[in-house]
Amino acid sequence: MGTKNKIDKNYLISIIEDIILNEGISGLSIRKVAKKANISIGGVQYIFGNKEAMIKAVFEKNDDDYNHQIKNLSKDTNSKYSELKAHIEYISKYNSNEELDKISKVITVLLQDKSVFEGLQDWHSSALGSIDTNTDEGKKLRLAFLFSEAMFTSMTLKYINLSKKEQNEIFEDLKTFLL
Repeated sequence: MGTKNKIDKNYLISIIEDIILNEGISGLSIRKVAKKANISIGGVQYIFGNKEAMIKAVFEKNDDDYNHQIKNLSKDTNSKYSELKAHIEYISKYNSNEELDKISKVITVLLQDKSVFEGLQDWHSSALGSIDTNTDEGKKLRLAFLFSEAMFTSMTLKYINLSKKEQNEIFEDLKTFLL
């Protein structure tokens, strides 16, 4: 097995993500990543150290991608809730998008990792805690946020099977009545 002079961390993360999507976290190993990347086991260990760091790297990559999308969607508004509204827009805009489908699958698998699960719990608690529910706007936003999260989860876990048209109509209703 030949090694490359410079190891591309992003390339390794894409291999790790692919393994996680196809085999789950239990199928992930340093040896398997090294073999698929055609590099030494030591090369993978040098970049990540261990399996937990590989999982963390995949989560951070997806989190960075998400934050980039949220920044793009919220940059034209001065609302104190611009990021939460951008989150809802992200879910509604990309509800049938192949990339969102991939992200939702990655998150579902990564939730098996305790630190990822706790991080998402903290994020949701913080998001809900940032809403002033003493106002009508805050009450509607809380409902919109929780509804969009429920839709995302239901679609991700395939609890409901909606056509793209139905999904778009539901999210348009959400925006019309709650935002």
